[in-house]
Amino acid sequence: MNRIDKELVEGLHHVTLVTSSERVNRIFYTEVMGLRRVKLSVNQDDILHRHLFYGDEKGSSGSVITFFEWPHLVSGRHGLGSPHHLAYAVKSIEALRKWAEWLKRNSVPVSGPHIVGDRASIYIRDPDGFLLELAAETGGEVDAAVLREIFAEEVEVDRITPDMRLSLMDHASPIATDSTLLERFLSKTLGLRRVATRENPHDPSSPILGFGSGDQDFLRYILKPSAQMGFVGIGNIHHIAVRVKGEEEQREVMSVLNSIGIRHSGIIDRFWFKSLYFRDPFGNLLEVATEGPGYTVDEPPESLGEKLILPPWLEPERRRIEEALRLLDERYPAKWPPTYRPAPEKPERVE
Repeated sequence: MNRIDKELVEGLHHVTLVTSSERVNRIFYTEVMGLRRVKLSVNQDDILHRHLFYGDEKGSSGSVITFFEWPHLVSGRHGLGSPHHLAYAVKSIEALRKWAEWLKRNSVPVSGPHIVGDRASIYIRDPDGFLLELAAETGGEVDAAVLREIFAEEVEVDRITPDMRLSLMDHASPIATDSTLLERFLSKTLGLRRVATRENPHDPSSPILGFGSGDQDFLRYILKPSAQMGFVGIGNIHHIAVRVKGEEEQREVMSVLNSIGIRHSGIIDRFWFKSLYFRDPFGNLLEVATEGPGYTVDEPPESLGEKLILPPWLEPERRRIEEALRLLDERYPAKWPPTYRPAPEKPERVE
């Protein structure tokens, strides 16, 4: 087998970033963004540092954003190998307007609203400086002038209302320099096709190439021929995971990677799912993750994320891990509230 000729990938599974502080990260993503922490664990490749998982109430695939806590790192920089931003889907423009007010109420600077293709979007930075987009479909019926009028209307928001709840990620945006190479690679290795090509209102020389399956483009690469190498640090995406049903589909991808000489990790058991890692031609780390067994395999749904959970093979190390985490917290004390960096006026511009 030297290519995937069917749609194996069903969408995003999770996206993993780097944070400097478990406490600050937890308060922001649960109390400000309204997500639920669905797992508190450690990085299985670096077991003396935490791995944090947030998502919807069930920790559904496609809703989960995760973080490696590495406070000793410097801030990263987006570029080749360091994806640009992540977008969550918002149910309506009205809900998006309420989000803008809620975020301002919590002292989070908001850029927008913006029209990007078929989405109305606002952008913010989290406490580590990571660029987050909240996006609602426009149906093609709302232009920038109308959007500004809608957002100019006063609205009182003192809590996250049910219609504001974030349930699924809309897309992740890596950076690429060559559209032909990118399209060939994603088609061959993951069976993804280019669903859309959109003008980039923030950088006309950098179109947005949407790849996915069906009519959903959950990978929106920003094409910038002059893009420089980035590096992953605090406030950056570490890797992007796409979702397949099970290990059979992973093995199909692995077979293709072997046939075309792409280095990969092999299939790794993460206990809550299985993982296969490799890089695209532009240095971005991709993961193919299985749908299950899921985050409730070792915790009841009602208490997800409340205590440190280790996969069975790490339980003998629990005492050493807990002591290391305690010392980490002493060395890097958390500071709340944070000082938020403003999101850029042209958020999807690649410097």
